[in-house]
Amino acid sequence: MPYGQAKEIIDYARDFHCQVSDFYQQLSDKTQSSRVKLLLDYLIRHEKHLAKALEDFEQSVSSQALNTWYQYAQDQRTFAPLDAIKYSPTMSVDDVLKIGQTIDNCLIESYKGVAETASTPEVREIFENLLQMEEQEKHQKSRIALGINDV
Repeated sequence: MPYGQAKEIIDYARDFHCQVSDFYQQLSDKTQSSRVKLLLDYLIRHEKHLAKALEDFEQSVSSQALNTWYQYAQDQRTFAPLDAIKYSPTMSVDDVLKIGQTIDNCLIESYKGVAETASTPEVREIFENLLQMEEQEKHQKSRIALGINDV
């Protein structure tokens, strides 16, 4: 089992949000539906916001907690590769929502795994907070997507 610092996971998640934003931009560039484009444009901004939120979060947490070393299973910090997600230029809002849920679930499971194996209560709390934030964001995205679908 590898070792790592809490900071590495947060940095990895922030980079992942940036990659997801770029992925959504690629989908937006290829889609033919104005509703799907509207949703993807929202998701692009949303992922950039989450990357910034992680950066701000990292600034607010004690450096001692961020520098704590712990042992983790490799799959606890491996976010699903975006190139494995199948998509089509004719995808619907529901298709985009499913892609978003796949990505959200990947982050949720990663945070959950890290929180469960955290070596200190402070590190556990960091990842439980990130887990809670990601679950709230998942619900918010679903509400937005449903609103766009109703338009």
